[in-house]
Amino acid sequence: MDGRFGRCDVCGSPRARLFLRSPRLDGPLVRCAECGHLFVAVRSRGFTFTGADPARTAALADRIRALGIVDVGVEEGEAPSLREAAQRERLERLLRHVSGGRLLDVGAALGDFLAVAGERFDAEGVEPDPATAGQAVARGLRVQNTALDRLSAPPGGYRAVTMFHVLEHLDSPRAGLDVVRELIAPDGVLMIETPTVDSVFFRIAPGRWRQLIPDHYHFFSCATLTRLLGDTGFTVITHQKVGRRVSLRFAADRWRRAGLPAAGPLRHLLTATGTAERTVRIVPGDIMEVTARPR
Repeated sequence: MDGRFGRCDVCGSPRARLFLRSPRLDGPLVRCAECGHLFVAVRSRGFTFTGADPARTAALADRIRALGIVDVGVEEGEAPSLREAAQRERLERLLRHVSGGRLLDVGAALGDFLAVAGERFDAEGVEPDPATAGQAVARGLRVQNTALDRLSAPPGGYRAVTMFHVLEHLDSPRAGLDVVRELIAPDGVLMIETPTVDSVFFRIAPGRWRQLIPDHYHFFSCATLTRLLGDTGFTVITHQKVGRRVSLRFAADRWRRAGLPAAGPLRHLLTATGTAERTVRIVPGDIMEVTARPR
C-alpha cells in the first residue's frame, strides 16, 4: 500500500495490494485499492506490446515454451474454416453498429480479421512486429509496421477501430485509448475484445486461470474497462461475453492450459475415438467484447 507497485492505469491511484504471484506472469499481480483494477507490477522482463525487439520476442517465446502454455500443433492445427468463421462473427457484431467506411485493426497480426473486414470496409491494420506485419502484407493486406502512436488519422477519422486482445498487452491501456480517441471519427465505433476477471473460474481458482500469461499485464472487469473508456472520451454501448466454434481437440487443450484434472486422458480419448476434429461452440466466460462510441 506504499506505492511500491506503481500507479493504477485506470484511476491513477498509487495504492495497491498484492493479489497473487505466479511463475506465468512477469511480476506480481496486484489489485488497485481504489478501483479494483488488476495489473502486473514490478515487471521483470517487460514483454509489453511495443515495437520491433528481436531479443524481447525471443525471450517471450522461450518463456512461453518453458511454461508449456502453448501447444503449437494444436494452435496451428485448427481448420482455416473455423478461424475464418470466428472472424466473420466479429465482423457481423461490428456491422450492427457501423455499416462501412475506413477501418483500423490495431494489433492486426497476420491479418485474419482484415481479410474478412475488407469485404465491407476500407480496411487497414497496424502491427508493431515486423515479421508478423510482413506476413500480412504478403497476403495482400494493408498493414503498417509501426506503433499505434505514430499513426495519423485519415480525413474525418476511422469509422471503426478494432482492438482484439491488445489492451491486456499494453504498457498503458489508457495511453493507447487516448491515441485511438484522436484517430476515430466522431460517429465511429470502437470494438475491444479482452480477457475479463468477471468469470467464475477466476473467482474460484485465480492462480490457475488460463489468462495468466507472461505478456498479459492488465486484467479488466466490465466496471474498470467502462471507467477507463469513460475517462478517455468514450461511452460504452454494448458489453457481452463472447466465444467461438472450435475443434474438440482445441477445447481439450484449453482445459489443459487451465490446469484442470483429466485433461491428458481427455485428449487421448478424443484421439482414440477419432472425435478430435468434431466441433463445439464454447463461450468460456472470461473473454469480453465491449463496443463504444466517442463522446
